[in-house]
Amino acid sequence: MTRRRVGAYVLPGDATWLDRTLPAYYHLVDELVVPVPTDGRGWTGAPIEVERCLEIIRRVDTRGLLRVVEGQWTRPDDPLAADTAQRQAAVDALSPGVDWILQVDNDELLPDPAVLETAIQRAEALGVVGVELPMRVLFRRTRRHVFEVACADGSQHHEYPGPLVVRAGARLVDARRAVGPFLRLVVSGDRSLQVARPAGPDETREATLTPAQAVVHNSWGRSRSDIRRKVRSWGHANDTKQRRYFWGVWWPAPMTWWALRDFHPFSRGLWPRLRRRRAHD
Repeated sequence: MTRRRVGAYVLPGDATWLDRTLPAYYHLVDELVVPVPTDGRGWTGAPIEVERCLEIIRRVDTRGLLRVVEGQWTRPDDPLAADTAQRQAAVDALSPGVDWILQVDNDELLPDPAVLETAIQRAEALGVVGVELPMRVLFRRTRRHVFEVACADGSQHHEYPGPLVVRAGARLVDARRAVGPFLRLVVSGDRSLQVARPAGPDETREATLTPAQAVVHNSWGRSRSDIRRKVRSWGHANDTKQRRYFWGVWWPAPMTWWALRDFHPFSRGLWPRLRRRRAHD
């Protein structure tokens, strides 16, 4: 049996967590593509940290896998479309040489990278296009505490922003979502919104993971300067009143976390509440 080949792409726009997240899965990949904007700008036209990201990637890439794909992916009128196009360019560049492609964002930490290998095995058995994994969302950090999105009853919450594993040749929509049937691996007993709903016609759902295997999404869990830089250039930049949300919800969260309800910036019901834990737990 021919060994499956695995590729991955890294978007060179968000360097905050990259030196911790890329090493977690680097050992699994045979090819690594970075779609580099030649104008140094992100989807909204804001400058992004291209060179800083490349510096980190080259440091992690001890096997010399890095391949740069150049282009321009800026659409201030529709940054989500630019996001999707940049990812698609990376998938297209990888597809001739690999069987599966990892699309792990720079702020997503895999506590158990072996889950990706299991996901690929199940995807092959089921004949699906991609696999979604559960993600814990960190919203705010202080020296003493981490504030994490929770279910309405305070239990651990997960969300599914798109597949982390897709077949070579996949067609993407809405950032990294893939067209076609997919597998959603969930934590047994999870009561999050996206698994409380019945599975859709393209979804196969399997509750096989433990809470400790969920991806840690350091989405908003970063410094003030880093979060302001992120929201200026991300694919959903036009979907929220950024300044109002930053100062009214994110900034005071260490004091108001206990009262926040249904506080996602643009999706109703997705983030029911916050819970607080000590930073080193």
